[in-house]
Amino acid sequence: MRSYLLIIALASMLVIVASGCSGPATVDPTPTEAFPESPTIEIPSEVAETPTPTVEATEVITPAQEAPDTYHLSYDITAWLDYSQKTAEIEQGITITLLPTDIRTLVMVVEPNRYPNGMVLNRIDVGQLRIENYSLTGNQLQFDLPERSQSPDPLQIQLNYTLHLPAIPPPSEMFKPQPYGYTDRQLNLVDWYAFIPPLDEQNEWIVHKPPIFGESLVYPAADFTVDLEITGNNVPLTVAASSAAVRTENRYQYRLTQARTFAVSMSPDYEVLVNEAAGVTVKAYAFQNSRIPNQAVVAYAAQAAALYTEIFGPLPHQEVSIVQADFLDGMEFDGLYFVSKGFYDLFDGSLNGYLSLITVHEMAHQWWFGVVGNDQALEPWLDEGLATFAELQYLERYYPDQVDWWWAYRVNFYQPDGYIDQSIYDYPSYIAYRNSVYLRSAKFLYELREQVGVEGFNDALRRYREKENRKISDADAFWSVFESLPGYPFSELRGGYFKNLP
Repeated sequence: MRSYLLIIALASMLVIVASGCSGPATVDPTPTEAFPESPTIEIPSEVAETPTPTVEATEVITPAQEAPDTYHLSYDITAWLDYSQKTAEIEQGITITLLPTDIRTLVMVVEPNRYPNGMVLNRIDVGQLRIENYSLTGNQLQFDLPERSQSPDPLQIQLNYTLHLPAIPPPSEMFKPQPYGYTDRQLNLVDWYAFIPPLDEQNEWIVHKPPIFGESLVYPAADFTVDLEITGNNVPLTVAASSAAVRTENRYQYRLTQARTFAVSMSPDYEVLVNEAAGVTVKAYAFQNSRIPNQAVVAYAAQAAALYTEIFGPLPHQEVSIVQADFLDGMEFDGLYFVSKGFYDLFDGSLNGYLSLITVHEMAHQWWFGVVGNDQALEPWLDEGLATFAELQYLERYYPDQVDWWWAYRVNFYQPDGYIDQSIYDYPSYIAYRNSVYLRSAKFLYELREQVGVEGFNDALRRYREKENRKISDADAFWSVFESLPGYPFSELRGGYFKNLP
């Protein structure tokens, strides 16, 4: 029966088994060639014995980080969530400081509006003025701003809207997995509030069309204050979020500074394991029948947090939550990420599998997405390539005898090809996108490191993280930290991987 269930589980995993983030449903083969003997992950006793906390009673307020050279954003969100009805009433304040005065039309991204009856907009106020004329189409809310003086006073916007959360659908070969919404045992609030996109050099709003695969949203850093009140639950809920909560009964209050996103996940079935490394508290939330793989997850994540802190630099936030996804995908948000339930179900006690790789891949996104942002639609290799390469860096440090296994299982089995520097819209299929952006990017970064040396490469990444802290980075900024290294501009190497050369 166990073998039969394993076959069923493998057949049901219709999503990425060779990427760490959202993609369309697809079936990937499993490598069958022989690999080095798989080590069994050793679960530290302090992790295995950590009791499940019932409340989160301390508030973590992180210091403000370097703001990007543009306007400053803050969101003040009060949400009343009816868990039984799967609806939420939202009162949201947005403060924009130093918005260029020649911006006449404001664009907001509202992902919930993409779902049928997903968002009902009740009111928009700018200062004391009610906005009556606006456009709400797809994932964009647009309206003209009132006349503004040249004064530096912040722009104050107030929104009131109602969310009707969608059911998370079963896996499909036609559509990418959906983290937003609810299942029988999990409710996820991701990209659930209105947010202001960044501006490009021409002061045009950067908003891309929703993708078939990959990610298209571009997030400027912002300060978050979130007050969440939950009603309509007949059983106690455990709530995971992008930061620690101050909790009073069914009310959760959060503060998070200079973050890309704020995500929340809740369930009556979560058990929580806690570990700490390099000043980062790791909380792993998993369903009650997944305690053993969750012990491995929290151990992998703590190891990865310690290593990435060492080689990339410190993480601005002191807490990261990992949530077992009740959908077949891995997906990153600032301070919280999901790892597919399929990877938990297939965990056999060894390192060799996607539970380990996706756990450390998504942890790397706390740096290469959270700390250093990028345009995920136009230059996805900048976060996905670096996060995939971070898997190799993790194995090199902790499990060097498994490096050959990683190359064979994770990369070379798929015989990846294609240019790595195209947009998500340029690839003809998810497989082509995955092979280029994730796998060939990792090969490129490995060859780049071989040319400049491990010390020079790691130093360049650390300077890149410092230079682009909380900004929307691009390839030019990435290459700028390599200018002093021998071999720059690496024309021959880049010619084999990049379609667009300087």
